[in-house]
Amino acid sequence: MPRKLETENDVKTLVKDWYDLAGAWSYAPIQSGLGAHGIPDRIGCVPVVVTQAMVGKHLGLFVAVEAKRPGRRGEKDRGLSPLQKNNLAVINLAGGLAICCDGVDDLQLLELRICELVTVMR
Repeated sequence: MPRKLETENDVKTLVKDWYDLAGAWSYAPIQSGLGAHGIPDRIGCVPVVVTQAMVGKHLGLFVAVEAKRPGRRGEKDRGLSPLQKNNLAVINLAGGLAICCDGVDDLQLLELRICELVTVMR
């Protein structure tokens, strides 16, 4: 039975497990006064396989996930700060995939986006 998600830390654990299941490299940046602000809670490189010419070769896809406590969907911008919202947008514009996540549904949509992107590459 899926675990109940109640806190942002529960969602962060779910996101880490998703990266691990995908065989990805991921990292949770520690925010400090010296680093960049608004960086997503977990960033990583998800392996994908593309095109006939590249059969058997792997390509890494940059994926960033900003975790939020379940129930924040109804809030303005899902509870994202302006810097978080901007960083997610810039990552998407640069060709990566970046989402705000408060549960399993968001990770399922992310998997669909990865599949769609790989299909377009073929």
